Amino acid sequence: MGAGPRLIYLHHEYPATLDPQNTSAFVGQLAMEMFDTLVTYEIDPETGIADQTRIVPRLADSWEISEDNKVLTFHLDPDAKFWDGSPVTAEDVFWSIERALVGRMGWGTTQIETGGIFEVDQMRIVDPQTIEITYPDGLGRYSLRNFASMSLTVMSKAACEAGRTEADEWCVDWIKSNAMGSGPYMLGERQSGEYIIAVANKDYWGEAKPYYSEVMFRVVPDVQTRMLLLESGEAHFAFMTPNEYSVLQNSPNAKVFSVPSQQDVAVLRWKPDVPPFDDPKIREAVIKAVPYERLVTEVCRNFCTPVQNLVGVNTPGYEPDELFTTDIEAAKQLVSESKYAGNVPSFDVPVVNGSTNMAAGVIIQDALREIGIDMQIRPLTQNAFDDIAWGRRELEVSIHSMGPWWNDFMYWAYWMYRTDSATNHIQYSNETLDKDVLDALLIPQENEAEYMVLQDEVLGILNGERMAAPLYQVNWNAAVSSQICNVNKFPWGTIAFSWLRPCS
Repeated sequence: MGAGPRLIYLHHEYPATLDPQNTSAFVGQLAMEMFDTLVTYEIDPETGIADQTRIVPRLADSWEISEDNKVLTFHLDPDAKFWDGSPVTAEDVFWSIERALVGRMGWGTTQIETGGIFEVDQMRIVDPQTIEITYPDGLGRYSLRNFASMSLTVMSKAACEAGRTEADEWCVDWIKSNAMGSGPYMLGERQSGEYIIAVANKDYWGEAKPYYSEVMFRVVPDVQTRMLLLESGEAHFAFMTPNEYSVLQNSPNAKVFSVPSQQDVAVLRWKPDVPPFDDPKIREAVIKAVPYERLVTEVCRNFCTPVQNLVGVNTPGYEPDELFTTDIEAAKQLVSESKYAGNVPSFDVPVVNGSTNMAAGVIIQDALREIGIDMQIRPLTQNAFDDIAWGRRELEVSIHSMGPWWNDFMYWAYWMYRTDSATNHIQYSNETLDKDVLDALLIPQENEAEYMVLQDEVLGILNGERMAAPLYQVNWNAAVSSQICNVNKFPWGTIAFSWLRPCS
């Protein structure tokens, strides 16, 4: 265990924090290695995709649901240990969830609430190995399987309390560069701005024993350099743009792992009360001007999927909507009929420099010029963008793909458009939508007809008000060394490194 070579994972930017509840995709990947969840998903050996309908034990070796469907009780594995040898207890589970609910950790808090935990007093420690959670309205659509998400990873309460300052009650500052988990890889050496090394936990108590000795998360900002390092065999994993994937898929040293992402529709969306989007005709004009086919072929290089609705192509309820068809002449006519005819105000779109969203923005910018609309692109670093979008939620226009945890449109709408959602970067608010997405959380998976009534109403609001243009359905793509097998995909684009093995 842990005797294999080092893996090198390339990323474009060093993370601002190691916090699994308030994080970026980079840290999300680290979080799923360093921390454990109460349950996890079984990996489908045919596709490598984690099957969210098959829940298997992780920190909890068993659980039960009360007959009235209101109480979920977890029993922790007595062998579960943090890296320092201390046992993982129900108090650690309680504190990790309390931290998000009371400390309001942004992304993590919203994810926990989608599972039906809104108040700390819903949880009760029965004994050191047992915790129960009460759901007054009954367990909802995501209640059990949500305990496999990274926002519900379990951290050591004692380690936090020992390392924090008095002013840092919830370890926000401490966990920027420290961690104490129970996972298969431990936090090792790191150099700010350059790399973080995760070291195999040779005493790992769980089933998925790590084969590789270390995973170096190395920062390489330039995408071309990442491609060359992977093609030469000097690196083993990297996330890039479709341009590089199209080259690497023909390389003897690399392969591209590419699967459709569930309900991950990339959208151009806008705040409807700011010029020029306060005019519905301008909103529809932009929708009709978007060159959807060009985005798929030129931006994605066909590493994404065409979509004609806000519902994903593989998501229940998808039907193509002719609204989302490129028609430049119709777009010009709508602009001429708007209150801004002949004088449409310019607007800007902040995007991460060098990202796929930036490439999409350039093509959309070109198309909008043709109908007399000036869209300016404002390139930012990932951390600067995260501050505006996630920290302050101050985007008036955004290009965004979310990477939802569940393959449900209403879950996507909950995140993207519910008034208080951390991902509602444009601060849209609609009372009916807010109520519907919350009600949908309580509908069991098997009650599809009841769920679809709410979905149709919300889709009618968003499409009826012309709130967004669905650009394409995102595929999850990763460049991987041809020497590595058992490549897998967990929700939100993470890989279970502990399951990886050499192909030989």
